[in-house]
Amino acid sequence: MRMSEAAKKAVPKGERGVPGKSGTGSYPMPDAAHRRAAIGFAAMHHGANSAFTKKIKAKAAKLSSLARAK
Repeated sequence: MRMSEAAKKAVPKGERGVPGKSGTGSYPMPDAAHRRAAIGFAAMHHGANSAFTKKIKAKAAKLSSLARAK
């Protein structure tokens, strides 16, 4: 599941938890495993009930629903 810096930068902005960033800290979410990891890392670094973690959870839910619709 580990992504290289180049792979992180290759993830489209729409599939990142923080769209304005690329690479480290952007929370890339190209698949379900990365969405779960992004939520976990956000909770670990920012607090489980922080606004930032809630933003990452919402983005992950949106991407999951889009993936199911395909």
